[in-house]
Amino acid sequence: MILPEDCIREILEQLSEDKRTLYSCLITNRTYCQFVVPILWRNPWPTFNSLTNELERIYWKILGKTIIKCLTLETKQKLSNQFQIYLNPSLLQKPLFNYVSYIQIIPVGVINQLIRNNFEEIINYNNGEQLEQIFNKEFWELFIKQCKIKSLEIPNFNIFEYPESKIHLSSLSILKIFISYPKEMIIELSKNVHTLKRIEIFLIYIYEDTMNDIENLFISQKNLKEINFMFIAGQKFIFNNKKSIDYLSNSLKILELCSCICLSANIISSFINLTELKIFYHISLYHDEGIEILSNVILPKLEILSLVNVKGEHLSIFTKLIENTKGSLKILYIHIQKSSPIPSSSIDYYFNIIKSTCPNIEVLPIWLISVFYLKNFEDLLISCPKIRKIIFHFKSIFTPNNNFIPIDIVLAKPILILLSLKSSILLNNIHLIGRWSFSSLDLQEFFELWKEMKRKPLKFVFNNNIYSHYIIRVCEYYHQKGVIKKGTINYTTPCTYYDDSK
Repeated sequence: MILPEDCIREILEQLSEDKRTLYSCLITNRTYCQFVVPILWRNPWPTFNSLTNELERIYWKILGKTIIKCLTLETKQKLSNQFQIYLNPSLLQKPLFNYVSYIQIIPVGVINQLIRNNFEEIINYNNGEQLEQIFNKEFWELFIKQCKIKSLEIPNFNIFEYPESKIHLSSLSILKIFISYPKEMIIELSKNVHTLKRIEIFLIYIYEDTMNDIENLFISQKNLKEINFMFIAGQKFIFNNKKSIDYLSNSLKILELCSCICLSANIISSFINLTELKIFYHISLYHDEGIEILSNVILPKLEILSLVNVKGEHLSIFTKLIENTKGSLKILYIHIQKSSPIPSSSIDYYFNIIKSTCPNIEVLPIWLISVFYLKNFEDLLISCPKIRKIIFHFKSIFTPNNNFIPIDIVLAKPILILLSLKSSILLNNIHLIGRWSFSSLDLQEFFELWKEMKRKPLKFVFNNNIYSHYIIRVCEYYHQKGVIKKGTINYTTPCTYYDDSK
């Protein structure tokens, strides 16, 4: 039986994130090739740290040559005749596909990579700066004229100098922009682009009139759902237009704050339909300015809260924010910096708030540091009947007298037994992070009890820094028995000891 082409296309679309499989399909036959090439070329750029330096350089050279082939013959002749740039005869040939026309995502750095990896010798030999500007202009003109762009990181010039941009940016859905870029360009974006669903704003050198222009950009969108503010310490974004606040209060679903809290508590709380809030800090550039305002933020529809690279000393502030979600929270991710202890009083407060205000929680991080918290933990499991994933973190603590206590080992057996007997029937994902102590018999007893209680097959992740063969053997055995469906056991060097692919 031969599948209709529409079915083949749909199947391949479902594999759009699996490039390895798509590359295999590419050489199957002509039909597959015609469907796969446009999918692969939507976002052809290598991801950060995905390749070694040498492989990345080779990748950019091959990619660049293919893109150069897509330049018009007129442009190639101009480079050769006007600027004396020799192009290999193979680059003058017309490509099998117009690959560039399929590109939908353009980060601003890709053009610099294309120039550096394909014309570096020419630029170094000649008038480097002038030639670099010429190449930059030609590549941008190629993309603007031929790509139906969905995601764009705006360059530092008015992209609307190209008349075609008004057409080819008409379906843009993701925009990344520096607030310091020319005012005229932001105004042009407001006039010509109305389809944005996500805006990422880099806050550098903020001026009041620029903030007004950004607010107008917000209002000009038909369906803006996500905003990401990225900024340096000390920068604040102040809303001056009530119309923009009213618009975002109805429209905005996801808010991300990177490196600092740049909005007031009242403004964040005004986004009443917000369902996801993400706060991310860079460890090397940690600025806690404004973090205290989070305890005054009220988001009654928030379902997902992510706090990444935060400090343990601020857990009580985050817990107050959790309390102010009024029971709507479903997914909670808190990643506390490795060297940042947590006050013991903050852990108590956190447990009590989760028990009393989070009946719908499904994904939950926990800090268990001694058996004294077992009763609290049992009450929490009973109070949260929808938990499907639980992440146990092992952390050092501060006592009420601010004495630092480095806890070396946490006994795992009583916790595992409680999980088997008292946790939600939906629970099927357990992560143990840190130095958890249990014997081979303890682990077997847990898995046998899990099996006896007819619980769902389990994803079991154990992240420790002490190598032990018995953990591997026990997990492999219960993986074969179907008690564990997948998982990893990580030591100093992460390793997968049983199948995590099914």
